[in-house]
Amino acid sequence: MKRRSMLMKKIYRTKNRIPTHKIGIIGTHRGAGVTYTALMLAFYMGEVLGKKTALLECNNHHDLIRIQNAYEWSYESSYSFSFHQITCYKEVTQKKLSDILGASYETLILDFGSDFITSKEGLLRCNTKVVIGSNAQWNQQKLEEFIQANICIGENESWIFLIPCATSRSIRYLKGKHEYNFYSVPFEKEPTMLSKNVIKLFDELF
Repeated sequence: MKRRSMLMKKIYRTKNRIPTHKIGIIGTHRGAGVTYTALMLAFYMGEVLGKKTALLECNNHHDLIRIQNAYEWSYESSYSFSFHQITCYKEVTQKKLSDILGASYETLILDFGSDFITSKEGLLRCNTKVVIGSNAQWNQQKLEEFIQANICIGENESWIFLIPCATSRSIRYLKGKHEYNFYSVPFEKEPTMLSKNVIKLFDELF
């Protein structure tokens, strides 16, 4: 049998490689629920859709080590832990990020915490940008400030604003005031066991 040339092998691999969907998540303030939402989304992508998924901790909040200690995982190492199709990477450095980007993940979920200034460049490289706000009156000003500060940075269609437990009235108000996609995230007691309502929302968005 005639061997295929190295060039042809490379072309074949490139043609058949599934493009990676990069989803960046950031909060308008600390405690908005970025990591909680990112974990829910990782379990949606990995467990519901069956996609090979990586959740990257691109901040210095150290939340993933707490999540690792709270559950049992099928594989654990000093810098990552896995469950079925999902791998979570703790405290991702720039060097480690390059290695992960070169791996064969179908979905990458990047948890940028709440520091937009530091994370802006990485967030804007993502196919989908998710902003987590708050339904609390005292935090809505932070959401307004975020939108006003970043209103000219990319297409509206690539930005999704999620407000945990927001009322339909609040969502209508925000949609009427801004040309962005706002959605209420239903309360989810256990982020690794998604309810039908959360799955329905993620089906619509992703």
